[in-house]
Amino acid sequence: FNLPASRSNFQFQESSLNYNWKYIGIIMNEHIEKMKGKSKEIVELLGFSSDVIVVQRNNVLFLNLQVDEPAFLIGRGGEGLESLQHVLRLLLGKLVNEMGNILVVDINGYRDKKISSIEKMARETAFKVIGEGIEIELPPMNAFERRAVHTLISSIADVESGSTGDNRDRRVVIKPKQKK
Repeated sequence: FNLPASRSNFQFQESSLNYNWKYIGIIMNEHIEKMKGKSKEIVELLGFSSDVIVVQRNNVLFLNLQVDEPAFLIGRGGEGLESLQHVLRLLLGKLVNEMGNILVVDINGYRDKKISSIEKMARETAFKVIGEGIEIELPPMNAFERRAVHTLISSIADVESGSTGDNRDRRVVIKPKQKK
């Protein structure tokens, strides 16, 4: 291990470190701009114009598409949104992986609204489970929705959650916490 001979050497090393962080930031911004462009292009191929907002939280990239008529893209129960997310994950997978992230696609904040209503239902169900001492199965949900329920339930004393079922029939079960 060699210590720098002078303060000027140390400053040079420090500035090159800052340069590396700036370079990483530039690469990340370029990736995000490419993702926005590709997403916008796909949505336009489907016949919609859109604005694309990308927000990064922890290791998740939230790609929110703002469109004039979201119902057509979201589809019944969010099936269209899930399909669009699948396609965009396939197309943008390399960029997302290079950034070390997971991609979550949303349209006009649909997922946020849906998660809020699912959390309300899960909270009400948890209190019913506590009151009646029985386990209750929630309706089938996708992985994103189930994770939100599990996270919420983990913060409520006296109940716990698990998942049951397969594929599209996978659902959360809320049950009284086992006494130890």
